[in-house]
Amino acid sequence: MPSLFKRSKDDKSPSNIHRPSSSSNISISGRDEALPAYTPEATAGANAAGGSPNTDNQEIDITAAFANLSISATPQDPTVATCLAHLKLLFAIQSMKEDVGYTDGLWDIWDTRASKDELPQDDPALTALPDGKPAEKLAPEDEKKILLSKIREKRWALFVARAVDRYEAWWGSLEKQMLREVDMTMEGVASYILFPYRGDQMHWTPFMLPPLDVLMVMHAHMLNPRSFLEDTLRNGLCALWSTGMPWNVINAAIDSDFNYSVSDDAKAYWVGQTGRSWENADDSMTKTLRCPACSTSIEVPWTTCGSDETYKGSRRPGLIGSGYGDGKFLIYCPSCSIQIDKELLSVAKLVKDTEYLLARSVPMPGTILEPSSGMPDMIQPGYRGQTNGRTFPNRLIKRALRIQIIDLIRPGANPRPTMETVRDLIEKTLADNNALKNIDEITTGFGRRYVLNPQARVSVRKMMSRYWENFSPFALDLGGAVIRQGIFTEKMYRIDWLHSPSATDTMTRLIKKYTRFIEIMAAYPTKTAVPTLDVDLAWHTHQLSPSAYYRFTVERTTKFINHDDKIDEDKLGQAFEWTSKIYQERFGEVYTIRASHISSVGKLLGVSNNEKIADAFYNSGAANMCPPNNSAHISAHNAVKIAETDARNKVTRHLRLYQQQKLEANYQKAVRRAEKKGRKLPPRDQYYDHWGYSYFMYSPFIFPLYFTPGMYYGWDPCYSAAGAGAWANCAAGSCGNGGVAAGACGGPGGCGNPGVSTLDNIF
Repeated sequence: MPSLFKRSKDDKSPSNIHRPSSSSNISISGRDEALPAYTPEATAGANAAGGSPNTDNQEIDITAAFANLSISATPQDPTVATCLAHLKLLFAIQSMKEDVGYTDGLWDIWDTRASKDELPQDDPALTALPDGKPAEKLAPEDEKKILLSKIREKRWALFVARAVDRYEAWWGSLEKQMLREVDMTMEGVASYILFPYRGDQMHWTPFMLPPLDVLMVMHAHMLNPRSFLEDTLRNGLCALWSTGMPWNVINAAIDSDFNYSVSDDAKAYWVGQTGRSWENADDSMTKTLRCPACSTSIEVPWTTCGSDETYKGSRRPGLIGSGYGDGKFLIYCPSCSIQIDKELLSVAKLVKDTEYLLARSVPMPGTILEPSSGMPDMIQPGYRGQTNGRTFPNRLIKRALRIQIIDLIRPGANPRPTMETVRDLIEKTLADNNALKNIDEITTGFGRRYVLNPQARVSVRKMMSRYWENFSPFALDLGGAVIRQGIFTEKMYRIDWLHSPSATDTMTRLIKKYTRFIEIMAAYPTKTAVPTLDVDLAWHTHQLSPSAYYRFTVERTTKFINHDDKIDEDKLGQAFEWTSKIYQERFGEVYTIRASHISSVGKLLGVSNNEKIADAFYNSGAANMCPPNNSAHISAHNAVKIAETDARNKVTRHLRLYQQQKLEANYQKAVRRAEKKGRKLPPRDQYYDHWGYSYFMYSPFIFPLYFTPGMYYGWDPCYSAAGAGAWANCAAGSCGNGGVAAGACGGPGGCGNPGVSTLDNIF
């Protein structure tokens, strides 16, 4: 079998102080604790839910549903077995997360520092509180719990940063054949047009499995479908794309207690191919960087937040830090003295890609997929090919900006360049009529203003989105993607369908519900459809077989449906209400018990039969099998806050207040209605546990990620930029009229910035 690869610690005892129980919420009753489909025909009996009719005198095997899964080695549409295997992987990841966070002393970050006296007075860890937490003085016990939770979060933040770096090393060990511009102009080229359908297989064997932390990052990468397609297509990694997640070997490596175990041969294979230790914590505490200006090799620490447990000096490292895996990475080159930080590394990534374009004709990221469809689309040769809007950024760099970009980073540069510098260069060029004519080889119409193709403007934004707040070799910052995906992972862990007596039936129903969800997206291509958690499980499972997911969505919608990694929290709530309404109209079923207090009131939505559907749901007894705290409700792991400008804030502040007032009014109406009919609604205040500290957050949709975003090595993983001229936003002149903008979404109305989304959860 040809290889796809280039040829070439002692365990620490986790601290259990304030640690929540990691035992699963196991149901051993005769009913399903979280049915994903709610039908009026459902009955309250155990047999109807798939449970055992009498378990009083029987010993229940709570692992029976996933103990002996039969999974094909080839990629496929979601099945009961692959959904259950996916849940096993999520449970293993969640267990790993808890072990990392609660391992006292990991990277010299000790729980004994959970005191105001042990942290700098200006450290955000002292002041940051979760949204909704009262600002009054905390009791000493709560204060210590909060600080402990942040210390544990810091360990996990650093672990994720190192995991992404290890995934990058694994990615770098794969044999590549870079895409060329000419490949995009020829019909039937296997490396481009036929890439999604080629079917090359990566024949995974148990000894090829990477460590669990690397699988976690791969998982997050694949759950951004268009980004994963772009990255694999541009690098020629067809076998990885076609095969996707190797469920058969992953399932075999995770036991019933969710321990991930591989052979010594597998560990040796990993070390040999990547040069990294098997365990994340055993890797070096320094990272080797090359200075972007003078190419000097520099050893930089992963973190500056560690200190000896018995240290009694005056140094207070805090939890933000300036190491490579910290929140404010900063180091000066010992040779040329240039300041190296994450902003400079983003520019260095752009310079490197420019060199690939100029020397090897490798197209720039963001120019490879057709924006509106998310598919590889052949560039027509000849005159039209010269003015194709999608490839405009390649021509822009080659014919106007090549020298300026290559010379951006120089020893002693002051001020050092950032992506704002690049944006200024692009803005200046887009405002120059003669420069635009030269770029597109327009020789007629002397003196007449040349109007740039709207798609060209969109393509510029898409290219820039690959560098704003992203210095990795991938189309998006995978560290932020892992953190956001962790929300969904924890939800699945808490709901625990895996140990339900009816797990198999539950998977069958949620797969059916997912196909209906895709049907809604196909019928309403300009709307944002928001999944519930059960739909999202099937949807995520499908995306982890990328080639199968590509065929499925293209056949049904003529587009490669993206899974939006970031969506404005306010739009998420509105879109979820719309989705609930349409689902009830179309299929005659309640979309989710969580939506019932909003969308089941017919007068509120203007749908006369919605009330009847909701009443039938409750009267049938189905609602009794769906406890509010453990049912499939809105999947909000991709909800983000918008980092607003003053101008935008004047508008959104009013809109957000209106939306919250509307939700509150709807909730109160539903409470009164439920009381009249003897029903119980889900609690309005959602309680969360943050590394041992429990608190509530008043919000129907948002799941909190962290207390202290500044500790993460990239940028804030849960915000989006917005507003003209704002950091990480569009270059002036790149916002076209009538073009399809498709940042992280591929849908109408969004910017190329991966964080700016309007109607963008669908296409």
